[in-house]
Amino acid sequence: MKKLLLLLVVLMSLALVFAACANQEAPVEEPPAEEQPAEEEAAPAEPVTIGAVLPLTGSNATTGKNLQAAMNVALDIVNNKHDIDWDVAQNEGVQALGGAKLEIVWGDCQSDASIAATEAASLLEQDIAGIVGAYASGYSASVAAQALEYGVPMVCGSSSSASLTDGKTYDFSSIFNRIAANDEMETKEFYEFLTYLNDNYDAGIQKVAIAFINNAYGIHADEMFAKYAGEYGFEIVARVAYESTITAADTEAAQIIAANPDVVFQASYIGDLTMFSQAYNSYSFKPKMFMCYCGGFQDASFADVAGSLGSNSYAGGQACSAVLADKLPVFNYVNELYKAQTGYNIDGPALEEFASVIILTQAMERAGSADPAAITEALRSGAFDAPYLTIGKIEFNENGQNIQMASFVTQLIDGKYQVVFPIDEFVTSEPVL
Repeated sequence: MKKLLLLLVVLMSLALVFAACANQEAPVEEPPAEEQPAEEEAAPAEPVTIGAVLPLTGSNATTGKNLQAAMNVALDIVNNKHDIDWDVAQNEGVQALGGAKLEIVWGDCQSDASIAATEAASLLEQDIAGIVGAYASGYSASVAAQALEYGVPMVCGSSSSASLTDGKTYDFSSIFNRIAANDEMETKEFYEFLTYLNDNYDAGIQKVAIAFINNAYGIHADEMFAKYAGEYGFEIVARVAYESTITAADTEAAQIIAANPDVVFQASYIGDLTMFSQAYNSYSFKPKMFMCYCGGFQDASFADVAGSLGSNSYAGGQACSAVLADKLPVFNYVNELYKAQTGYNIDGPALEEFASVIILTQAMERAGSADPAAITEALRSGAFDAPYLTIGKIEFNENGQNIQMASFVTQLIDGKYQVVFPIDEFVTSEPVL
């Protein structure tokens, strides 16, 4: 009986154990975790395209290619990070457009105003955000007329004819913006410089003459020369026009010399200014000063011409000079990039065309858009930072003229462009008579 009871206890214990085990939930196998797809990298922003019309062939081809090099430096500055204290250079691409890279499509006006219009129209058909160029005032007027038709903003770096922004001669001021000082501004500065020479160096300058190329640039320079001479107390003794087709300037130089001026104004490009300087030298003509409107005098190669003639008599307006490198670190940085491409220090027109690309970029940043209408509005919305210029900023008025005087008087002294006027912290030499 005891054995039976013991067996029953054992069997009941086993039953309880099995029941407890049966009530325990079997472990549930978790399904393998789904792999989360890796976040896709944001697609790079679409490039922004602008157009540029320049004289890459023809009579102004050498200058045109230098201007193209300056614009390529601007592209490099905008699209790549540079170790220089300037926000435009430290960013990569147009930040307001997601870092979009800037691209330029090129048009060659072949040193012809009518072809400039055709090239501009071809570029504008490509849905560009803005257009820059085109060096000579006649070329720029042709490009601006096309830009107006397409409603695309234009930033003109170096054309100097005041007629482009006088609000009367042309009707494209709503889209046109010019960085360079115009010939009216330059003329006043030249006469102020001559007055300064009379007052401070007893220069005795009274009689003035001008030789000018017979195109929009030269004709308007001549008009400004004549308009302000009397106001500043100078006597005009000769006004000599010449055609762009001349192959020597002996006849025209002789006309100037016969009038016996104290100072000669020149409105010439690099080729014709070289011809005039050689002709003056052959006649042993040495006035107290040659005052040169932008154009040929600003071309860095003219320093070699004047140096070969042993002349220190050439002066003119400039937006830059390599002697300011220590005072303007951003300018110095840009100059070194340009010199690596061309072998020359950057000159006024090249720096101004560099600026045209930079300003369009800054306008896109300000507008937060690549829409031409938005850029046009941004261009007139106040000053833009320009640490590569002595004035430090660029600002366009209602007619598109930069109201910040970006030019000063330099004189070629022993083959180097020295800043001689106005008298401020950027002057590097006293003038030589």
